[in-house]
Order: sequence, then C-alpha cells, then structure tokens
Amino acid sequence: MVKGNVHSKPVLIALDNSDNAMRAVDHAAFMLSGTDCPVTLFYSKRNLMRFFSSEAVDPGSALESMWQSAAGREIAPYMLKAKEMLITARLDESQISSRVVGGGRSAAADILDAARRLGCGTIVMGRRGVTGVVAYTMGNVSRKVINDCNDTALWLTS
Repeated sequence: MVKGNVHSKPVLIALDNSDNAMRAVDHAAFMLSGTDCPVTLFYSKRNLMRFFSSEAVDPGSALESMWQSAAGREIAPYMLKAKEMLITARLDESQISSRVVGGGRSAAADILDAARRLGCGTIVMGRRGVTGVVAYTMGNVSRKVINDCNDTALWLTS
C-alpha cells in the first residue's frame, strides 16, 4: 500500500516477537535483496503506561525499569535473527541498523515517529503481532499505522 508520494529509500522494519513479524522480515529480505536501501530494524518496548494509568505506575520506578530490561532481553534474539535473514538475502551488514526504544503509550505512534525521524519511505510490518488471531483481521498497531502514515509505502504481511 502506498499513501501519498514516497521520496525516500530507507526502510523501517517494525519487529515484535511474533511469527508474523519474522515473515515480514523474510518478505523484506526477498524484496530488498541486492539493493542498497538502508534498513532499520525497529522495536518499541511496551511501556507499562500502555496497561496502567500514571497513578498506578511511577514511570521512573524499579518496576518500570525491570519491565523495560525484560522487554529488551526478550526482543534481542528476534533482532539478531532478523539481521541474519537480511544478510543471508545479500544485504550488506553496513546497510542494517537496529533501534530499540523505550516506547510510549502507542506502538503505532512510536513506529510512525521513528519512520519520520529516520526519513524512511517504507515501513514493513506484520499484519498482526503477538496477540495474533486466525481470522484475517488487522491488529490494532497495523490498523493505526495504516490510518496515520503519509507519503509512505507500507508492506503488511500475514
């Protein structure tokens, strides 16, 4: 899907620890094989504020710190696997960067913000994340990215 005019080569691949995200990486690896497009592997850690009000959780608390640390350890093997898949598909290692952010209340907003800040003309992501459903439906994150992306190519895989 393309919304608006795409003027930029860099690609952002939004990851989580789902099979759909790994299929998205596999698809991107195939499509980008042999190109010189810069690729950023991106993960937005789930912030506890996505689940609780600010009154329930202090953003600087030990609980939040422990939660963020665990989220970083959980995604690390997926980031490594994604990078290996891209290199196997003949992307040069120098083209690939990784970015893990602390995350806000919305993963979709984090993805769109990162794509804008990094000048990415393409966003690649799975249609459904870790909450996957068998039926062909959009996940909340992919639906929000579709609605709010502009001047971007969006590759959704299932």
